[in-house]
Amino acid sequence: MNEKALNDLEIACALEEIFGLPDDPDVSDDNLESDDEDEQYSTVKLQRILESLDEPHDGILAPTPDPPDSLISNISNASVENQPSPSPQPTNSDRLRRARIIQNAPSTSGTQQTLRRQPQSPVANTNSDSETDDSDGEEETWKKTMWTTDRPSPSVYDEIPMEPAIMFSSRTRPVTVFEKFFTDEVYDLIIYQTNLYAEQRKDEGWTQLDKKELKAFVGIFIIMGYNILPSIDLYWSSDPGFRVDEIAETMTVKRFKKILRNLHVNDNTQIPDKTSENYDKLYKIRPLLDLITQACQKNAKDSSSQSIDESMILFKGRSSMKQYMPLKPIKRGYKVWCRCDSKTGYLYEFYIYTGKSKTGTEEGLGSKVVKMLTEKLINKALEEYHIIITFDNFFCDYTLMQYLYENGIYATGTVRRHRKHLPVLVKTNQKLAKGQYKWRVKGNVSFLVWQDTKEVLLLSNAFHPKVGKTTVLRTQKDGTKQEINCPLAIKEYTKRMGGVDHFDQIKSTYSVGRRSRRWLQKAKEKYKAKRAKESEGDRNSRLQKRREQLASKTPEQYEARLKKQRQRYTQMTASETPEEYEARLTKQRERYTQMIASETPEEYEDRLTKQRE
Repeated sequence: MNEKALNDLEIACALEEIFGLPDDPDVSDDNLESDDEDEQYSTVKLQRILESLDEPHDGILAPTPDPPDSLISNISNASVENQPSPSPQPTNSDRLRRARIIQNAPSTSGTQQTLRRQPQSPVANTNSDSETDDSDGEEETWKKTMWTTDRPSPSVYDEIPMEPAIMFSSRTRPVTVFEKFFTDEVYDLIIYQTNLYAEQRKDEGWTQLDKKELKAFVGIFIIMGYNILPSIDLYWSSDPGFRVDEIAETMTVKRFKKILRNLHVNDNTQIPDKTSENYDKLYKIRPLLDLITQACQKNAKDSSSQSIDESMILFKGRSSMKQYMPLKPIKRGYKVWCRCDSKTGYLYEFYIYTGKSKTGTEEGLGSKVVKMLTEKLINKALEEYHIIITFDNFFCDYTLMQYLYENGIYATGTVRRHRKHLPVLVKTNQKLAKGQYKWRVKGNVSFLVWQDTKEVLLLSNAFHPKVGKTTVLRTQKDGTKQEINCPLAIKEYTKRMGGVDHFDQIKSTYSVGRRSRRWLQKAKEKYKAKRAKESEGDRNSRLQKRREQLASKTPEQYEARLKKQRQRYTQMTASETPEEYEARLTKQRERYTQMIASETPEEYEDRLTKQRE
C-alpha cells in the first residue's frame, strides 16, 4: 500500500480534532457535550504523529489504532478527494488513511501554509444565511475554546444590592419619600407653566395656582388611583356610596377641573417647528421627564445586577407614538425603555420611545437603546465594581456584547436566530434532545443553544457554557416533576431578567391614569394652532362676515328658520315629564348663575352689548 507522509497541515487537522468538541449530541457520556472517547483516540494518534517526525519517512504511515465510528464518519465526510471505493469493506484504519485534504496552493513551508489555510469544521460548509453579511471565514472564528481571561463568579454580581441614597426610619411618612422624587423644583416648574398657560389662553375666572393648592391637587390624583370611580364628578357626589370626603372637602370640583384644564410643564409658544432639527415630540413634558430621571438616579445607588426591558403606558387614543405590544399586559400605548434593579425593580433610568427616526441609521434600535441606558454605568464598571446587565432578544447581538465587555460591563441576553455574526451551527435544523446544548466562543463572547420545551439561544460575555452545570425542574404531562440539565448561563439569565416586570407590577398598584383625549389629538391640536395664529382683526372679520350673511336673508327665509327652531323646541319639550322639565330649568339657572357670578361689571356690559347687536 502506497501512502503519503504526514505534513504540517495534516498535523493541524489532527490538533483541531483533539481540541474541538463534537457537534453530534449522540457522542456523549453525560447526554450533554462531552468528548472523552475522541480524546482517548486523538491523544494516541497525536503521539504517533510526533514520534514519526523524529524518524525517516519510508512512505508508510505508522500503525494507528482504530478510531470510534462517530469520528470516522465526521472525518470521511470532510474529505474532498474523490477516490473509488474498494470492493471489500475497508477497516477503520484504512478509511482514516484515505481521509486527505487536497492542497491547491503551491508547495511552501509547512508553517506558512498552515497560517494561510486553517482546517475547517464540517459544519462550516453550510451555506451562509441570506440575512447576515458574515463570510464563512468570519464564522469559523467561533470555536470550542475557553476564555483567555477569567470571569467573576456568579455570586460577585449579587454583592452590591440596590441601596437608597438616604436611609429613612420606619416612622417616616410616605409623603416624605415621595417628595424626594417630586421635588420643590418640580412643583415650581408646574406652578409657573400652568399659570403662564392660563394667562396665554385668557382663561376667565382663573386664580393663580400656588404650591399648597398644587400639592392638594396631586394628592387627589393619588387617591383617585386606588379609589377608582367611573367619572371625576362622582368623587364630589351627594350620594354617600360614591362621595369621597377626603377629596370633596379639600377642593371643589370646579377648581379641580380648572387646574386640570390648564396643567402644563412647558411653554407652548416655544415649540420648535416640525421641520426643525430640534423638534421633539415630547416637548410638552420634556422638563418634567428630565427632573424625574435625575431624581431616580440621585436617590439610589446602582446595584451590580440590572435588567433592561420595555414597559408600557396605557393609551388608546390617536398618536404617532402609540405602539402595539401583544405580549405585554398593556398591549397598546406608549413604549418606555427602562433600566431597573434585577431584584427590587427600582427604576434607575428610562426613555419614552417616540417612533422611528427620520434619519436612518446602520445601528439596530435595540443595541442603540442598551448603549444609551448603560452610558452612565461605564465609569463605575471600569473603576468601582462588577456590573452585569440582562436583556432579551430584542436588544441582543454579538457586536453589542463585545462593546459592553470592552467598556467593563458584563451582559447576558437571549438572541434571535437571524442576527448577524452568529456561528453557522444556528443555521442547522438538527433537533436536540431536551436538556442538550451546543456552544461556541468568539473573542470575549460565548454563544449557547439549549433545548428546553423550545430552543433557547443565548449570548454572554459573563458566563462560559462549560463552566458550571445545573438542573431545572419541568412539569411533565402526567403532572410529575423532572430534572433536566441546564447550563449555568441560562439559570443566571432567568434569575436576573425580571427587574422591569417587577417595576410594572409595583407601578400598577397606584396607577393615576384616567381616560383623556387631550394628549396629541390631531384635530384639537390643529384647531388650537389655528386659533393661536389668528389675530384680533381676523376674528372680527369672521364675525362681521357672519352678520352680513344673516342680514342678507329675506324676511321669508328668516321666518322659516325661526319656525324650524320652534318645532325642534316643541318636540323636545313635548316628550319631557314635569320632573325632567324642572330639572332642565334648574340646570340652566345654575349655569347662568355661575356665569354671571364670575363676570366683572365690564364683562357683563360687553356681553349685553354683543347680545343686542
